Formats: sequence, structure tokens, C-alpha cells
Amino acid sequence: MIFLNLKKIILAGSRTTLKELSSILGVSISTISKALNDSHEISESTKNRIVETAKLYNYRPNKIALGLKSGTTNTIAVIIPSVQNSFFARALYGIESVISKTNYSTIICLTKESYTKEVDNFDMLSNGVVDGFIVAVSEETQTLNNYSHFGDAINDGKSIVMFDRVIDSIPCVKVKTNDYSAISEATQKLIQSRRKNIVLLSAINNLNVGKQRTKGYLKAMNQAGLSSTVLKSNLNNIEKKLKDYVCNNQTDAIIALDTDASFAAYKVARELKKDIPGDIAVVGYVSERMAPYLAPELTTINQHSFTMGKTAANLLIEQLENKENINQTIVINSTLSQRSSS
Repeated sequence: MIFLNLKKIILAGSRTTLKELSSILGVSISTISKALNDSHEISESTKNRIVETAKLYNYRPNKIALGLKSGTTNTIAVIIPSVQNSFFARALYGIESVISKTNYSTIICLTKESYTKEVDNFDMLSNGVVDGFIVAVSEETQTLNNYSHFGDAINDGKSIVMFDRVIDSIPCVKVKTNDYSAISEATQKLIQSRRKNIVLLSAINNLNVGKQRTKGYLKAMNQAGLSSTVLKSNLNNIEKKLKDYVCNNQTDAIIALDTDASFAAYKVARELKKDIPGDIAVVGYVSERMAPYLAPELTTINQHSFTMGKTAANLLIEQLENKENINQTIVINSTLSQRSSS
């Protein structure tokens, strides 16, 4: 696995070129290439001599150059916003669990939610460096609504699989979860437990997934004839916004749409001396490994990120092996993990 920073590529040590190796051995470049690829045209003694000399002089084939010549590099780019986010970290493990069993290698690029970084990654890596992309679209890209770099990569013959954060209008494979129905069902469960003043808290309102989750909540509240409250905020103000609301309005449940909102709900409840779930029930999104360690244990909507990563990787490799790009959407159903907070 390679983490790539496009602006900080450091070349360490010197490597012998194919031309230099040819001069050292006194054989043609073609003979060296055939020997290193175990061709039957080259005798075993010559092969052994070439392989040993290549090792001695630190010769390694230039994968990018070979890729430009052959049209394939057996390299896949995974472009994600962050590895600090537990969802993407688990998805990455899922991707690597598949790629590590193949002859493909992986380049990991982090966009930090930047449209410019995402475009730069696609522009450079589409130029013969990788065969395909697995990508979770950055927040800024979705805000700007500018997706031309995806179309350019597809037109260049690259395969793309989007996961979690997908753009439905792009003709590629998309792996996502049932955000709309998952939140709708979670809201209905809270209503069935006699919660009526349910607040939706979101720090991801600029993302398509956040918008779909909000629609699911609004649907359930509307069908139950209850008033809905959606609190949207950035990370800096989310705690204050929730605290101000709870201080001035009846609130008996909070649905937090992301990890930061989930932590904010717990912190505000503690500061206001509200019992969870006695006074306020909480349903949120955090890692399934982390949820049991909160007090009380948090009821979560599990997106199965590891499975999502595995699915995305398998679908990309299938396209690369078949040399065919397809337009398909795969939905992995989220599940509600009921715990002490609701």
C-alpha cells in the first residue's frame, strides 16, 4: 500500500536504468527484458546472470514506463477524504483485504475534502499511472457540483468505482448504503418508543449522504404527524447549536447523522445533566468498535464499511479483468445496532 502526496515525492537512492544494465552485461535491452520476464527464448544460465546482476545494481522495472507501453500498470488508486475517519479507515481495510490477494498494488490519496486535491489526483494518475479508481467524493466537490474530472477519467478508459459518497449522474459502478430508509426506520423505532420531540443533528449537510438521511427522518416524522427539527452546523458550532436548542425546547431524542454529531449529543447531554436515555435517547453514527465504549453504549446505524470496501474492490477488479466499464449501483443495507442509549 502506498500513500501518495502529489507535492512531496521524494526519490531515495539511485537505481540503474535498463540502458545502463545493458552496457554492464554486454547484452541487448531486449534480452534483459525477456530474461527478467522468464522467457523460454533465453537460456537458464543467461537468465540467472541477468537476474543476479539486476539485483546487484539495484535495477527495478519502471512500472509507469511499462504501463505507458502496455496500457496497464496493475495499480489501483483509492481516493478518500481521510484515514482519521473510522468509516474510511475500515473501508480501506476492506479494499486492501481484496487487493492484497491479487497482482494489483494500491496507491492511497487523501483529498482532505478538497475539490482541487481530488482533481489533481485524477489528472496525474489518469496519465498511465493507474488502471482504475476507487473513490469517495470529497465534500467540496459535491458542494461545487463539478464532476468533469470523473467523466474525463472514464473517457480516458479508466474504470471508476464510487463508494458511500457517490454521484448518481456519473456512469460508473456505485456502492452505497440505504441512507434514506435506514434513518427513516430508526426514526420510526424512536416514535414507537413514545419519543415525540426528536431532533436531527447533522455536520454533513453538504454531502449527498447527509441529505438522504435528512429526507428519511422528515418522511418518518411527517407520516407520524410530528413536528420535525433539523439542526445543521459545522464542526465548530455544532455543540453550541444543539445546547441552545435543548435549553429552550422540549427534546426527548436526538438522531446524530455522523460521528461528530454523535459526540456532540453526548457532551451536551452531560453538560445539561440530561440522562441518556431517560431524558434524551440518542441514535448515531460511530464505529461499531467504539460504540460499546461510550457511556451509555450508543445505539448506532451500522453502514458495514468493511463490506462496502471489499465490494468496491471486487467490482473494480472485475471491470479491469473484463476490460469493460459498467454503470451499476449496488446497495448495502445498513443495520440498526440497538444499545443502551435508546
